[in-house]
Amino acid sequence: MRASLRPLLHVAATAGAFLAAGLVPCAQADAPASYYLEAFVNGRDTQLIVQVDRDARGLVMSADELTEIGIRVDTLALDEDRRIALDDVPGLRYRYLEAEQRLELTLPDAQLVPERIGFVPPPPAPATSGTGLLFNYSAHLQSTRVSYEQKQNARRVHAPLLGSARYGRLPPLTEQHAAAQYEKRNRTFSASTELRWFSPRGVWVNTGFSTLDSGRSDYTRQDTYWTSSNVDRMRTWTVGDFVSSSLAWSRAVRLGGISLARNFDVRPDLITFPVPALGGSAVVPTTVDLYINGLRQATGQASGGPFLFASPPSLSGAGQASIVFQDALGREVVIQRPLYLDTRLLAAGNTDFALQLGYLRRDYGTRSFAYGDSPAAMGSLRHGLRDGLTLEAHAEFADGLHNVGVGGLVELGRFGVLDASLSDSGGQTRGQQYGMGYQYLSPRFSLDLRGLHTQGDFRDIGTLDGAAIPQTQAHASLSVPITPRHTAMLTYTRQQATSTGGSRVVTLGYNGAFGTRLNVFATFFRDLDHDDSDGLYVGATLSLDNRLSASASASRNGAARTATLGASRSMDYDRGGFGWSVSLDGGNAGYRHGLGRLDYRGGRIEATLQAEHARRDASRYDSHSLFATGALVLMEGDLMASRYVYDAFAVVSTNGVAGVPVLRENRFVGTTNREGHVVVPDLIAYQSNAIALDTLELPIDVGIEHDRMELTPLGKSGALARFAAQRFTGATVILVDESGMPLPVGTPIVVVGSDATGIVGYDGQVFLPELDASTQLEAVGDQARCVATIRFDPQDTLKTIGPFTCRRSP
Repeated sequence: MRASLRPLLHVAATAGAFLAAGLVPCAQADAPASYYLEAFVNGRDTQLIVQVDRDARGLVMSADELTEIGIRVDTLALDEDRRIALDDVPGLRYRYLEAEQRLELTLPDAQLVPERIGFVPPPPAPATSGTGLLFNYSAHLQSTRVSYEQKQNARRVHAPLLGSARYGRLPPLTEQHAAAQYEKRNRTFSASTELRWFSPRGVWVNTGFSTLDSGRSDYTRQDTYWTSSNVDRMRTWTVGDFVSSSLAWSRAVRLGGISLARNFDVRPDLITFPVPALGGSAVVPTTVDLYINGLRQATGQASGGPFLFASPPSLSGAGQASIVFQDALGREVVIQRPLYLDTRLLAAGNTDFALQLGYLRRDYGTRSFAYGDSPAAMGSLRHGLRDGLTLEAHAEFADGLHNVGVGGLVELGRFGVLDASLSDSGGQTRGQQYGMGYQYLSPRFSLDLRGLHTQGDFRDIGTLDGAAIPQTQAHASLSVPITPRHTAMLTYTRQQATSTGGSRVVTLGYNGAFGTRLNVFATFFRDLDHDDSDGLYVGATLSLDNRLSASASASRNGAARTATLGASRSMDYDRGGFGWSVSLDGGNAGYRHGLGRLDYRGGRIEATLQAEHARRDASRYDSHSLFATGALVLMEGDLMASRYVYDAFAVVSTNGVAGVPVLRENRFVGTTNREGHVVVPDLIAYQSNAIALDTLELPIDVGIEHDRMELTPLGKSGALARFAAQRFTGATVILVDESGMPLPVGTPIVVVGSDATGIVGYDGQVFLPELDASTQLEAVGDQARCVATIRFDPQDTLKTIGPFTCRRSP
């Protein structure tokens, strides 16, 4: 019960105590009784009144009452009714003040529930989805077909090429696969499409692309799958085509089959990595501030006793937390604590997993239905054994191949995170892979070291599709902020036995900002395995007004030298419109390259017109292209055009009212169409998205019951945001009696034949939102009734019409 009821309850409790117990001290009374007492904890008034019962055990309180006044109950031995005698609470001392009807409790801070300071964001509302169809498209029309070899021969690169096995979430892609996919799409016209059918039970997706050239058309299917997520259990089922699970030291592949995986993305309010508890204990009520690396991140009021900051610190890597408050004498108390946060770790008890079974996809992007002949199974597991120690495991099984690995990450206090892995493959061949890494991030410098090495004939499922594994991969980088706006970086990368040959590249880079408009960069590199491989790449970007920018750069890569000039004007993301960019490259060996593009962003489509010229030695090409992307949405019985929808979206409905402007996060999206619908294409799945109607731009004849809502959509789905809008078809009517005097203020009005009512205001005026060509009104006065017939012309909507005579009813 809250403090506002305290005086009343105090009187009631006092009267009850007189009648039931005669106000004798609890220790001297024998009969069971109940008391309603003001609760004080460690001298602090909780502003609450609690029920305290007396029985043979002494004073007894329920767990709910103890929790409400801030006492921990998770370590207490409660009885079957979830109650406990105060004498049985470890470390608790109490005093009953009979005259004041007060219970004073004293106990250590460890037995108290820490007070939460700062804003605690509420969990998102339950994710919802409507039912409908979405068709995404991305079309490309080109005047000249430029081959993959021409593209490679007529371009200049600013750094040496490095082979990549693509460890992590992206599947490996060989040079042969990349060339084959490019040539498959390289037609006069190509269009990528995505068809989704979504409902609250899941999403069915089919993706592919069509090509047209010389009168011949072709369609290549890419992925077809059904997926559904359980938000409460944080699990996602996928049946069909998908990218397999992987860890930092394993590789993903494309499979066709079934997958079950943990999905933390469906609960963005959860913090999965270890977060230190930042708090303290205040003797008296005081203001508490939290500083991270000298910047204040949170502030709040502590009412006395232990406290904790509710939100995690905004920090990645090492930092220093300072908690500042005042003691009982008004002196400033500062608690310093070093921190280290790494989002790769899992908090104690958190588990991430994925289990997959299916057939390996072959020739993805060039053949529609090419799968392996035998099934494959794989799985990944990550578990937070404790804060600062995360264990990992990964396994793959296929015909003639098995691959099993273990690994882990351990936090070295505030000195970074060390990770290691060991994998063994067997079957037709045998091999091992060893991996180790170390990462330390801080405001002073950041260091990242990692390497992978194989011995024997180590294989994984990716090798079955021709993606070889490098024998050695090593990476080391050191980043040092010279000033808050200038950073230097040193990087060493080594790859051995890749499809592009071995390489050992050393890179020294610089990036800095001068003022608010000028950014400069410089990169020097050298491939230690190749002669004459020194290179330098320098440039600057200048930001101007009206979204304009200009850039200039120069590079040297071996014997190749290049200079580049560019300018651009970006589009307004919310309002859309036009944007453009131009760039000119020139260099030795006859190298010339020019690119110009005009971009357009509308509410229903995005388009780019591009012209390109390239020449290098004997290779050259000219190309003109038109790109267009957009979407069609079928929902609520309406087919609507929209910009491309990448993930979740919403359809806003205003009950058939057209021309209503709609906002997302206070940014303009569009206006409703003739059916009262508009598509909001860029919502964030599983998070609260603010959708609102722009009341300042609302048509004068439109009324709404509420103008904003929070919408939480499911992934890749469309949610419905329904606003109860209505378009007025009425007017302000002046009613007079038979003598020509306005009807009295406050006279009730009833529209005959409907439930609509009104009240007469000054000068006999009453607003009626809906009127027909002929409407009868009945007025009920103090002594008599009268009836008026209103003749209404739609051109008079929202005007003041009349006067109309209200004649006495028999």
